[in-house]
Amino acid sequence: MDFDLLRVDMKEVDRLLRWRDVLLIGLLGLGVGLQVVFGWLTQPVVDPLSKAGIVVFALATAAICAVLLFARRLEPADDWTLRARLRREIDKLGKQRRLAESVAVWFLLPMAAAIVLGSLGGHHVRTGSYVPNARLLTYYAVGAAIYVATWWWSRREARGRYGPLLARLRRLSAELEEDG
Repeated sequence: MDFDLLRVDMKEVDRLLRWRDVLLIGLLGLGVGLQVVFGWLTQPVVDPLSKAGIVVFALATAAICAVLLFARRLEPADDWTLRARLRREIDKLGKQRRLAESVAVWFLLPMAAAIVLGSLGGHHVRTGSYVPNARLLTYYAVGAAIYVATWWWSRREARGRYGPLLARLRRLSAELEEDG
């Protein structure tokens, strides 16, 4: 097994994960700020459903940030042997793979709830009805397509990028266990 190639692959994954987290947390934080300012504070009339959507969005953002940060957290290591380091990398990559595979639960569903609440509230303010019209249904259809694409891409990433690297790390760990 080529340790240098493995180390390069792990550094690349770490870099991508760090940027993903920074970008996602930054965009979600910006989204909360924009929703509060433009969706609540500057509007003459804000429907209670719209307010609920903004609150759900803010709570979902906080939960998503916690999930992302918790997935990066590892137990402190007293043992700096190759086996211990390898075990930490396997745990870290396993967490990220599970996170990518379960994106629908921790990211897409809470955001969908916030978007539906907020858009129905805005629709009610504009039309006086909670029954979605063709425009709102089209909005939901486009949103659903984006959500499905995000879910598909995330699972593809988990299996295509994290899966093979995780398998290589586990093989190396097994080889070390056999030798040790």
